[in-house]
Amino acid sequence: MAAGGVYLEVDASELNAQITRLQEVMKPEKFNQAMYGIFRRTGGHVRKILKQDLPKEYNISAGEVGAAVGNAKLVMGGGTGCSIPVTATRKHIGGGGKRGFTAYGGRRGWASLHSGHYDVSAVVYRGQRSTLPSRMHGYGGQPPFRNIGSKLGGLTFTREGQSRFPIRPVMGIGVPDMPLNRSEPDVQKDIKDYLERQIEQRFMALLMNGR
Repeated sequence: MAAGGVYLEVDASELNAQITRLQEVMKPEKFNQAMYGIFRRTGGHVRKILKQDLPKEYNISAGEVGAAVGNAKLVMGGGTGCSIPVTATRKHIGGGGKRGFTAYGGRRGWASLHSGHYDVSAVVYRGQRSTLPSRMHGYGGQPPFRNIGSKLGGLTFTREGQSRFPIRPVMGIGVPDMPLNRSEPDVQKDIKDYLERQIEQRFMALLMNGR
């Protein structure tokens, strides 16, 4: 497990028939070498896939995604596959850019805490503004607030309890969780499609060149 991230698992079980077909016509050593190369290339291509797929669903740049994706680690034994570490901190609600998601709503100074209810929203999903819950359960059950124009930098915070302090920043989703949520169908499909093409190309090379 990578600190602050996850390992993106690539399940090749749907391609077992193609892999078995390749295994049947190759010597064990050559087959292992071939599969190693196939998964190494696929793992290396995953960064490109994530850079392409995640910004379709989330308000994040391809550059941020690419910086979070590490090198693939091959799994040979008990089923061939690879895992890709995706490591990045969660983004703030507010701040914009690489720091956090663009947020709306807030008050200046003490009014941000004492002016009554107001909505805080953020553009976490591409082209869609989402409103935060009126009570931040999981943080302390208090409302979110944004002190506009203060040293808090437009970030969203909430109190941990009834007292004035402590306060905690409200965080949005991070890059490591994106391939496991809204982007998962596209990511899994694109990885498996690329992997299948690599297997087919290796099989055709064997038929044409005998190796």
